[in-house]
Amino acid sequence: MKSTVIALVAALSVTGFAAHAEVADSNGDGVFSMEEMLVSYPDLTEETFAEIDADADGAINAEELAAAVSAGLIAG
Repeated sequence: MKSTVIALVAALSVTGFAAHAEVADSNGDGVFSMEEMLVSYPDLTEETFAEIDADADGAINAEELAAAVSAGLIAG
């Protein structure tokens, strides 16, 4: 079980880095704002952004972005 969790985290990290390359963190804070996401995903709605923002902190981190791509919420 523990190795499965580690493998899943590693896979999400790699996916997150691939997805991260498509969205620019223009202010360098390590997360993506709605404005930063709109540059790469111009059709992104506030509702979809909120759905991707799993921890509801108002920003998308690499793991949330990877999960959104995996779930088909946004194109990878």
